[in-house]
Amino acid sequence: MAMIEKSSGDREIRELWSHLQLKIPEMFKNMEIVPALLHGDLWRGNVAEDDTSPIMFDPASFYGHSEYDLAIGRIFPGFGSTFYSAYHSKIPKAPGLENRLKLYQVFHYMNHWNHFGSEYRENLLNIMRGLVK
Repeated sequence: MAMIEKSSGDREIRELWSHLQLKIPEMFKNMEIVPALLHGDLWRGNVAEDDTSPIMFDPASFYGHSEYDLAIGRIFPGFGSTFYSAYHSKIPKAPGLENRLKLYQVFHYMNHWNHFGSEYRENLLNIMRGLVK
């Protein structure tokens, strides 16, 4: 957030962030999060397969909430229903999943704005506006 503020001085994003921060604890209320080893940048451009197995590359790995890895796949679609069905057969959907995925997308959109430019601004703001309602 600080990098975006410094580079753009965007008042709307600063205002939305101040409201969104207050809603974050509610999104995780009554949840037990068991840290999982995450890819960190799991989208169709970072996966492939050969004759024997899937291949994942360009990781930004860390331990975190398993739902985090699903968020960027919504920004850059490419995983089909088979992927999500298999995923959720191992890790069932928890109540509030959709809003948490949007929250995790906020990070990805901010990261992309910082790295690649402000063309990610409108998508970021739309997600933040929806979350603060």
